[in-house]
Amino acid sequence: MKKKVNVFGKSIPVLAIFVLGIALVSAALITSWGTITGLVTVEGPVFYATSGEGSPGSLLINEQGTGTTYTISGQDERIFITTELEEMDFYAPELKLSVEANLHEGTQPKLLDLEFGYYDKFTDGTSYPFCKVTVNVTSDALDVYSDICDGSPANSLEAFYYSIKGRGTGDVKISVKTTNQETKAQVLGVAI
Repeated sequence: MKKKVNVFGKSIPVLAIFVLGIALVSAALITSWGTITGLVTVEGPVFYATSGEGSPGSLLINEQGTGTTYTISGQDERIFITTELEEMDFYAPELKLSVEANLHEGTQPKLLDLEFGYYDKFTDGTSYPFCKVTVNVTSDALDVYSDICDGSPANSLEAFYYSIKGRGTGDVKISVKTTNQETKAQVLGVAI
């Protein structure tokens, strides 16, 4: 036998009142505990130096390509450039510049300047560095050398570049490798 209760002058089954009660309690719990929170991790782009054909080399965004090993002698410089981008602005980045290298020949100094920047459309392709760091290649064994720096914002940029330049004399030769994807500029976040 189904039981009914008289509510507001109407006869309603007990089961319906029970379901309505659960719904009201659930709604009250959602109201008091219903805030949904979460943590979103957003990663900045990584710019990988690759061999490309000829000079300059290619700088790929979030994409690993083929690499090579080349030698920087004395104050030689190797530049890697992205393909031309649509005109865009870029926030002030915190960057980690890395190079995989080893001392090939010579003695002190064994320094490499690493520079990451952009070309501006409105100044006929003039380059502007976001930041520049210097690393000391300390071994004849292949290793990754890196440093962190803060950049400034860019307006109307056309392309990004990554430059690796020697700071030694002609008898200092440093091998740089791009095949393991460790020669790169990585955006860690927004500069403070």
